[in-house]
Amino acid sequence: MQRIKGRLSSIEDLIIFLDRLKETGGRLELYLPYYNNEVIICSDGLNFYIDTNISGFPEKKALKVFIEKWLLNEVSPEFEFFEEENCSSGAPVFEDEILQVLKDPFIEMVRELPPYFEITRINVKKVPSFLVAHWTARRPVRREEVYRYGLTLSDILRYIEGGLISIKPFAAMESFPYRLRLFIQALALLVVVYFSLPLGYFKFNELKLLEAFNWGLKERIIKGDVREELPVKGCLRTRFYLIGNRVVNPGIDGIVGTGDDVTVILPLKGYKPTFALPVK
Repeated sequence: MQRIKGRLSSIEDLIIFLDRLKETGGRLELYLPYYNNEVIICSDGLNFYIDTNISGFPEKKALKVFIEKWLLNEVSPEFEFFEEENCSSGAPVFEDEILQVLKDPFIEMVRELPPYFEITRINVKKVPSFLVAHWTARRPVRREEVYRYGLTLSDILRYIEGGLISIKPFAAMESFPYRLRLFIQALALLVVVYFSLPLGYFKFNELKLLEAFNWGLKERIIKGDVREELPVKGCLRTRFYLIGNRVVNPGIDGIVGTGDDVTVILPLKGYKPTFALPVK
């Protein structure tokens, strides 16, 4: 008896093992690590049998679920092939039925199904009730959720191909209130602009830094060590503060003490505050 162990790289490898099982008999054990799923295909040389730990599906459909999860996660299944070993358990299945699963054109398309999708149109009389419920409630369908109702992703693709349902990818942003979506989008745009400016935010701020420096000198002479806002606005309307002998621009976040602060130390002696422009 020969024993071979390794990993499958494609569905064609599985078809080759089926031919080998038909020729010599034996058992092929398949294991998908990520899901802890197992499928066993064996043959006595005349008939094929399938056994699996995937619950909720008949054996032939469980094989399809196994392959879909394999293709979606791109984790190669581990296999052990025991040539000429006795085949004593599992549900009987014809070779053509196994090949029909392996060569199903929809099974190769499962990667095209979005992880979350929204049903936009449906034939309520010809599809399972759980799809109708999601459509009625306008709730997105998660790919993994399909298996809980005894369906495969290939079934969903077959419904789409047959015109029984239409779907679109679901974006989590669409579930937010309108004003919150606007705020998030504006914040995202601000971040993109901030990181894409060729000169950078701090380069623009330097244009206002001298003015804030002089204001800080003036206020320190008049008031001594204080903490107050200076009448100068930096890039993107950010503020400058006099804190003791420092002039600080807290950056976009407006919080002093974070990593984007710009700080200038005021000299303790030998300085004269000057202003190039009159300030009202």
